[in-house]
Amino acid sequence: MGKIERIEVPAADRDRLETLVRDRNTSQKVVWRARIVLLTGEGLRATEVAARVGTSTLTVRRWRRRYAQAGVEGLLKDATRPPGREPLSTALIQRVVDMTLHDKPATSL
Repeated sequence: MGKIERIEVPAADRDRLETLVRDRNTSQKVVWRARIVLLTGEGLRATEVAARVGTSTLTVRRWRRRYAQAGVEGLLKDATRPPGREPLSTALIQRVVDMTLHDKPATSL
């Protein structure tokens, strides 16, 4: 694995990250990510940041990388993932709609 370069956090980003950490309406996962980037910006190594934040070094490296690629906006939302199951086919959807509109259900009374 290659050496991870030090991340420079510009003053504007630092202010925004500190605001996110202080804001009581910010979700805890975003606060946690912001703290990781702020500590990294101070020059701490991934292991030191992980110990302070209470997470793994792998997680610290993941959020450092995300910040380096996408900035503060990259910390605010989770990465998209493919759905767990395949979406319904259009044929199946059409069949259900047709059954709903045209077929009468059997009565059980």
